[in-house]
Amino acid sequence: MNWTTLYITGKSDFRNEVMKKLEHSRLNFMPGYTGGTSDKDVHDMYWVDDEIDVREFKEAIGSKLIWKYRLRFYVCLEDFIESKNMKDQDKFTPDEIDLINYMQEHEV
Repeated sequence: MNWTTLYITGKSDFRNEVMKKLEHSRLNFMPGYTGGTSDKDVHDMYWVDDEIDVREFKEAIGSKLIWKYRLRFYVCLEDFIESKNMKDQDKFTPDEIDLINYMQEHEV
């Protein structure tokens, strides 16, 4: 059996609930470790049987949890790292925040 790595990111801490769902599924998987996570940057990693596709993995977790935590799945380490870097770029600069406040005050 060969293993494929899957990375998951989401809003707030989803890891325990996802693990419970996977434990009750018939999927062959092993939890991985990606280092520490913060409340703002929650992620997890699993090794799954390479015959399992992402859709099957998502079905085992269930749509309720996927939507509840806005889970995103990555099969490529580069895509996972890029998604973490994009979160940092999504923030407004101080100048942009000032401009937004000005526009709201003047209803422009």
